[in-house]
Amino acid sequence: MNALGLKMLLGDRAKFIGLVLGVAFTTFLITFALSYLAGFMTRGLALILDNPQAAVWVMDPAVQSPESTINLPAAALTQVRAVPGVEQAAPLRLGSTTVRFADGRFLEFQLIGVDDATLIGAPHLSDHGEARLRQADAVIADTGGTEGKLHQPCHKADQWPVEGFHLNAPQCPLTAGAELLAVGGDNVHLLKVVATSHMMPRFPPRPLLYMRLSLLEQIDPGGAQPLTFILVRPRPGVSPAMLADRIERMTGLKALTRAAFIRQTLWWYALNSEDVGDMGSML
Repeated sequence: MNALGLKMLLGDRAKFIGLVLGVAFTTFLITFALSYLAGFMTRGLALILDNPQAAVWVMDPAVQSPESTINLPAAALTQVRAVPGVEQAAPLRLGSTTVRFADGRFLEFQLIGVDDATLIGAPHLSDHGEARLRQADAVIADTGGTEGKLHQPCHKADQWPVEGFHLNAPQCPLTAGAELLAVGGDNVHLLKVVATSHMMPRFPPRPLLYMRLSLLEQIDPGGAQPLTFILVRPRPGVSPAMLADRIERMTGLKALTRAAFIRQTLWWYALNSEDVGDMGSML
């Protein structure tokens, strides 16, 4: 019986080849769809996963994910710090601006402002280079999942030339010591790259600049709403879930444990991202 079935399968060579190619292509689509879905969902959690020290995330009650945010007033930080059980609460702000490179190219960057005092939220570099963020106008540059975008002119003569931009000058990877010009809004601010980092890629990919919160305020003033998140660490013996519930009751803000914020972000992507529907159709 098996031999007869095999003869029937191989009897028409064109149909057999078509069947093999069809199964192979279908297998590829399924593997690609699942891999793409897992990849972008993981990258969507990058900000949370990059900050494991934050056991509780505090935000505006309407915020559902790190990709859809609205800022908090400055007084929220004082309110959270006053909640019993809070050992440490650090501000974190997200912003964006257009940045011009030394040869004249420009690119949109996401700005991540971290606490001036503790630098919580900054990348942890092997040589403790994050401490250099305390220097004037200092930033740490990260590719954020982009490829081939963070470059600078290889030769000094092509950097900030007085006679005009050298857009076709030879390019080298951006390194510490490079200068960038933030030109967003009404401000123009010269920034100094003190280090580069390799944090988790973002979805969608975008280059990142880490800086002190006070420097971000100079580039992109937040007015009365200068904070995006508050990163909280509980006192020993206080569970993150208990502290999150206490913060919500005492401040009226949304407070989520790290695990709860991850689950909420994944659910937000599932409901709001067109890529999820595309992957479902492909499957």
